[in-house]
Amino acid sequence: MSSSQTPFPEPTSSASESRVALVTGATGGLGRACSAALAARGDHVVVVDLDGEAADRVAAELQGAGGSAQGIGADVTSRTDVERVIAQVVERHGRIDVLVNLAGIIRNQTLPKVTDEDFDALMGVHVKGTLNTMRAAVPLMREAGYGRIVNTSSIALNGAIAGVSYGAAKGAIVGMTRSAAMESAKHGITINCVAPGLVNAGVFLTVPEDYQQEQIAKIPAKRTGEPSEIAACVAFLTSPDASYVTGQTLTICGGLSLGF
Repeated sequence: MSSSQTPFPEPTSSASESRVALVTGATGGLGRACSAALAARGDHVVVVDLDGEAADRVAAELQGAGGSAQGIGADVTSRTDVERVIAQVVERHGRIDVLVNLAGIIRNQTLPKVTDEDFDALMGVHVKGTLNTMRAAVPLMREAGYGRIVNTSSIALNGAIAGVSYGAAKGAIVGMTRSAAMESAKHGITINCVAPGLVNAGVFLTVPEDYQQEQIAKIPAKRTGEPSEIAACVAFLTSPDASYVTGQTLTICGGLSLGF
């Protein structure tokens, strides 16, 4: 193959058509930021969340800012629910170009206190949810000869106090990403992963202030990340500029992972 050829071609649809991007867990801090970044570059964003009304509100916000979006309520742990969403999107738009998996929950407990219910819930949302969306979207992307998928891991995969279940789920996502990327590259599909560190959003903001400051002190950058900074990385990995990047995990942590 000559150097002028690209192994991951861009969509063959006309330039006037927006890419269709589906984002799960899209009403949380990271989900809203990623959805906004994709909408700002011209993608039609399908905002998916367990809370359908919240999904509709975020879609309306994106529309109000000049973007194109729709909200859909769905449980990513349900294969039937996910396939329903994919079918709705394809019926309306004919394709899915981008998939961003951000759906997640937290059930932190030290090892002796981990319950079967909490472990199963974490693995269900993070791991099975990622599996469900990828195996529903990839056949469509293979048929189109194009696709961009970004899954979400975490710096917690390196180990964290009270993070046995969460770390296991986030580590599993990295393994899934690598294997899926190996299978899909020849079909013009890139599949990557982002692994954020401490972010100024979500659960981190609910912990006591002194604990927050204690954790921030461990970060070489001496601050938390902003959701927009994670979103910028997701936007890159789903862009034409990342056409030769696949099977990778991008750690976005202000240097915190350097201590591991």
